[in-house]
Amino acid sequence: MGQRRYRTPSTSALVALESVVRLGGFGRAAEELNTSQSAVSRHIKHLEESLGTLLLRRKGRSIELTRAGAIYHGAVLSALEAVDAAEKTLRALGEEVTIACTHEVSHLLLMPHYDRLRRRLGDGVQIRIMTTEYETLDAMIDAGADLTFAYSKATPKGPDQVAVLPEEITPICSPGFHTEHRGVLRGSPATWQDLPLLDLSKPNHGWATWSDWFQASGGARPTATVETFDNYVYLLEASAAGKGLALGWRGFVDRYLEAGTLVPAVEPWYARATGLYARLTPKGARNEAARRCLDFLSGLYGA
Repeated sequence: MGQRRYRTPSTSALVALESVVRLGGFGRAAEELNTSQSAVSRHIKHLEESLGTLLLRRKGRSIELTRAGAIYHGAVLSALEAVDAAEKTLRALGEEVTIACTHEVSHLLLMPHYDRLRRRLGDGVQIRIMTTEYETLDAMIDAGADLTFAYSKATPKGPDQVAVLPEEITPICSPGFHTEHRGVLRGSPATWQDLPLLDLSKPNHGWATWSDWFQASGGARPTATVETFDNYVYLLEASAAGKGLALGWRGFVDRYLEAGTLVPAVEPWYARATGLYARLTPKGARNEAARRCLDFLSGLYGA
């Protein structure tokens, strides 16, 4: 017999970690998982012991991810989503809808509403989500995608594309970071030079940047320490762990705001003409289930 290839923790421990981070506490996670708070704590403790590093910091009734925790939590989310998608794929028969999108759109926009989408399309429709970098989304058309996403300033026209999300942005941070820097955050953004800003290292394809927000706020972007990430999910996890200010997109950050792991650093939200829209491919235009999916996306965020 061959040696065991993977040395992974129990699924229960991984699910416990995801629930604790998403809900912002052990008690709420225990309620969701229908178990005791001590059982959830043991799962996290065993994870940390097996990895040899601290994943969460306890601060009273709240928790924060450590840097190692943010990295591991991101991997856990991807794995759980992949397993969940595979299970649903095996259960589904009949029609199929293939959605091509970035990891950020999949994890932050689609997955929170996956069950609603499933009910809208019906149990007989198989939903397949292919994730890729933004630059290669068009290549997914040849790979059989029925529906793709793109940023645009143009208002979608015609029956084959719809607006999903208007672009609204504001700086966000962890509650602890907000309390620590409350005085500076209340002042002019031009004085934020000592605040760490978190940013994306990937090429920009039309979405808003820190410079756009600072300009809209009445001043040039200050020189500040910047830590970059090649994935927006990892960036948000780092901000939730108290590492700095992130630029939050309404819709993309909803689950963090609802859980209280991230809060707006300032108000109001800044709206731009650019937005995210979904469009059917030529293959998708002939797929009735894909059209139902497009209709669902058009009303998802009130774009």
